[in-house]
Amino acid sequence: MDFSVVEKIHINRGRCIKVGAFLYDYAIDGLYHESHWPFPVQIGMTHGLTKCEVTPMFLRLPFIMKGWINQDILLRQVELLKLVQADKILMHASCVVVDGKGILIVGFPNSGKTYQTYKSVSQGARLVSEEYTIIENEFDRSWCAYPYKKVMRTCFSACTMKDCKIEMSLWEKIWLFFATIRARLFPFMYEAVIWKNIPVGGHGCEIHKIVYGSTGREVKAWKEFAILCENEFPFLSSEFLQAYALATGFDLLGIQEKQRGLIKEFVESVYPHHG
Repeated sequence: MDFSVVEKIHINRGRCIKVGAFLYDYAIDGLYHESHWPFPVQIGMTHGLTKCEVTPMFLRLPFIMKGWINQDILLRQVELLKLVQADKILMHASCVVVDGKGILIVGFPNSGKTYQTYKSVSQGARLVSEEYTIIENEFDRSWCAYPYKKVMRTCFSACTMKDCKIEMSLWEKIWLFFATIRARLFPFMYEAVIWKNIPVGGHGCEIHKIVYGSTGREVKAWKEFAILCENEFPFLSSEFLQAYALATGFDLLGIQEKQRGLIKEFVESVYPHHG
């Protein structure tokens, strides 16, 4: 994705059609959204969802003040679409290697994925991927996990830091102290966590087991895995992508069907005798 920040996006309104709250420019295959402020609050994707422009104030304002659009989530959803088109799955999951076997750790938010990941690492496991994992079938033989990025940003609670023997700097201890106070005052808005940038090895592994968070329960049903995947990446519920699909005929439903097919094939290859 070609991403850039510009002072103002110059929209050729004369050749645009209106699609709900969006404008679509057929000449450059571009979809735009702008909020009504006295300064430019705009985002646009053009050239087949390959180029994205945003204005500085779009980045600064909370999403409730700019059409409920979070640019980071939107960009990740677009990347997910392109990965599915390349026969790959992007999953909110971590992966570790224990005794030579790859274990994919999945689950809803607050299900203990980070805890289980770093508890395994503290006991000698190799960290393959953190927070997000790319899953692909290599040479039609086995499904493997790879890191989404070389460095991932992950949140840690005090319990995870202590039990998994993760060292904290003085600054991180101070940060966690004030984060804990804030979470107690506003529990509906904040969590008592700090964020750390975690480098991952970059070496993939074959996946032998899929477990749910810190429970140790194995996820053997592909439909459960699909629900967990679509909980994190609900691209069909993105109004931006819905508007783009309506304007262009882009097959969102077809991509979702393909993703579910890839998930079914993957989970059934890990657990061929389940169900």
